[in-house]
Amino acid sequence: MQTGINYFIGIELAGSRKGFTCAVLSSGLHIEFLGAVTPIEWQTIVGNARVVVAAINSPLTMNAGFMADPEYRAQLKVTNQSARSREQRVCEYLLGERGIACTKSPHDVSKFSLSLQRSLKFAAELGMMGFHFFPSGGAAWQMFETQADAACQTLLGTKPFPLASLEGRIQRQLLLQSKGVNVPDAMQFFEEVTRHRLLSGKLPDSMIQNPASLNALIAAYTAWMAANHPGAYEVIGEPEEGLILLPAPVSSESSQQ
Repeated sequence: MQTGINYFIGIELAGSRKGFTCAVLSSGLHIEFLGAVTPIEWQTIVGNARVVVAAINSPLTMNAGFMADPEYRAQLKVTNQSARSREQRVCEYLLGERGIACTKSPHDVSKFSLSLQRSLKFAAELGMMGFHFFPSGGAAWQMFETQADAACQTLLGTKPFPLASLEGRIQRQLLLQSKGVNVPDAMQFFEEVTRHRLLSGKLPDSMIQNPASLNALIAAYTAWMAANHPGAYEVIGEPEEGLILLPAPVSSESSQQ
């Protein structure tokens, strides 16, 4: 990897025993790195870059209790009165209203899952490394939280297929290719499918990225877009609690083309 250049990074903390999955895009949307990294390797990657904008597909901030406040819930016109509906951040509630299932962050620390503990620990480590929350004018290293399924939904203009499914992986890879990221053409998969392969159960899916890599790439593309096209993203949530940054919604006219 080159030194002294701008990197747009996506991080998926789940799905890797080695550490986490990292995707690095250059200013030209070329994939500079994609794979599992350890914390030490991650620091080396970051150290090579002059400017870094990192999008993390995990919670980075704690629940401040907005969704447990009756007056705030009334302002949002929340109809679900279950105790569970109060145990989430505002940004998570708003994603749920869009039909996106995501990690819920309880207010009670004793209820934190291991994955949530890991996410918040990682956010703290990024802060100690010198990362500031995006947008921070003048900061060379910036970070923000995103949500890969929600990002796909806004970029596609429709709800994506499940990530764990083959069609979901193909759909996301085609989406990335359409945005200029140099992933392999996922349509080649269909050219390689034969009667024999279907009968033998040996589909040529090695050319399709795995779920963790696709999430990391979607996050990296969101980081690139936020840094290079300030008007092309939206922010949801409460600034005092935590924000999720997503691509701007696709217009109805664009989604019909």
